[in-house]
Amino acid sequence: MATMNLISQFLKDISFEAPNSPELFFKQENSAAKIDINIDIQLKGTENNLYMVDLIVKLHSKLDAGEKTIFLIESTYSGLVQVEKTENETELQKILLIDVPTLLFPSVRALVLRLTGESGFPPFALQPVDFAEMYKQKNAAGAPANA
Repeated sequence: MATMNLISQFLKDISFEAPNSPELFFKQENSAAKIDINIDIQLKGTENNLYMVDLIVKLHSKLDAGEKTIFLIESTYSGLVQVEKTENETELQKILLIDVPTLLFPSVRALVLRLTGESGFPPFALQPVDFAEMYKQKNAAGAPANA
């Protein structure tokens, strides 16, 4: 059975933009907001069974009327893990693409909640992500395992 050790987790990169502030705070548009969420995982292998897992989350909130941007958040939250005693490549991929992102996600969620709240907008709470389902969907679509 494989063993995984999360050596460290850290915020590698974050960007917050609210290009239409402060005028959005002064206008009372009856337009609903929509949000596009894109989640990606990138892997980098190193020596000694060490792997860098980057959880990349992009959020783009816009008003339906006119597609005016409310805010845009892009973040890369990373974990350095050591994985040993894997039986095969599939087991390793599941650890790196399911288990590690599941451990990293709550920190990303907290960052997004804090950023949106501190920016003057209502705090936005990312809903939990089923990384096992994402893994299945990408494999069913024939996507590369580290995409």
